[in-house]
Amino acid sequence: MTSGAEFYFKGTRIRITFGFFAVWSVLIMQSPVSKAGELALLSCLLHEGGHITAMAVMGIKPRSLTFYSGGIGMKSGAILSPAREIFILSAGCLVNLLLALAGTLTGSRILTGINLALMLFNLLPLPSLDGGRILRTVVEAISPAADISGVQNAFGIVMGIAAAVFFFVSGSISFTLPLTLGLIVLEGLADRR
Repeated sequence: MTSGAEFYFKGTRIRITFGFFAVWSVLIMQSPVSKAGELALLSCLLHEGGHITAMAVMGIKPRSLTFYSGGIGMKSGAILSPAREIFILSAGCLVNLLLALAGTLTGSRILTGINLALMLFNLLPLPSLDGGRILRTVVEAISPAADISGVQNAFGIVMGIAAAVFFFVSGSISFTLPLTLGLIVLEGLADRR
């Protein structure tokens, strides 16, 4: 189990990993003037709130919430139809889209940019992201015996290599991005045990 804090709130197990504290502390310290770090954290929390709200609309209570370095993992224990699962998975990205629209309407380019980036990132077809889980749900609904995990993992490796090459070639070295990606990988490996 990854180190961090754990407690229960209204019957739901809440776990906050060390990676969550580390990544968000670094992000907030790197952007004290623009407050972009705080805005990104708030946008991520609202994204996850979208999932929780969709679950509540469906009458589903989360059994556990785990705050990782790269987001929040939720487990309900409920068996969902593909349509209900896609509705819940899409709700977070819909919140980001609405926040980006609010940023556009109010002239806040940073709010728009952060939320479009979060939405697009979460829609990537990687196994642990909303887009990957939506893709897996759709494929399994069409062909229950299909296993797309190998393709998703290969896509993740290609994306990781492409990001590393981009940052190396462009000279845009961000301390937060490699830290976040590294902690996401380590936390993911720790949770598989």
